[in-house]
Amino acid sequence: MSTTPTNRVLHARARVLKAATALFAAKGFHETSTREVACKARVNEITIFRQFKNKQELYLQVLNSKLGVMVPESLLPLLRSSGNSEDVLLSLAENLEQLLDPVFLRLVFYAALEKPELLKKCYSPRLASFHEILGEYMQQRIEDGELRNAEPLLMGRALVGIIAYQQILCQLLGGGDSRKSNSANRARTYVDLWLRGALQSDSAARRYSARDSANKKPESAARA
Repeated sequence: MSTTPTNRVLHARARVLKAATALFAAKGFHETSTREVACKARVNEITIFRQFKNKQELYLQVLNSKLGVMVPESLLPLLRSSGNSEDVLLSLAENLEQLLDPVFLRLVFYAALEKPELLKKCYSPRLASFHEILGEYMQQRIEDGELRNAEPLLMGRALVGIIAYQQILCQLLGGGDSRKSNSANRARTYVDLWLRGALQSDSAARRYSARDSANKKPESAARA
């Protein structure tokens, strides 16, 4: 079955974006040439400039396509649902683990070093939108009495931070061994620690709270 000229153009564009994403993630913007992209995508270099004005525009398209999925469409109904909080947050954690893969993280790090303004332009609004939606979810769960009364935006950032830190540590810096547990088990541990903390039981939590209160009394007396 023959392909139409339009389909051939689309297929070539997809190959160029895929090749450019891999190269920009591996070498950064400055060390990647359009000739290398063309070679990896198996197209003529002129094909790149027919579809993208210049290397900067190609780079912007890569950032938009890879970093522009900070809030996957499948997660929006989830975060706006009234389902079980633990199930919702578990699905969120699993999706974030998949999203924060080495390619995504390296693109962010290289862009932060080489093109910080471009990164802010394409990524900051999406990140702010994600945190806003997550904060709204936390606020609703607080009002429903499922979560303690705390700053909802910070609660959401704390959960994302646990996952992001672990991904950066394991996938970029080589710290830890993620092979010992699968993604679902790690996500469940993240959510369990975030929801319940690291204390062993309610009685231990009460002892910790009482000790914390006792430590604060001398400080209050000193100020008085």
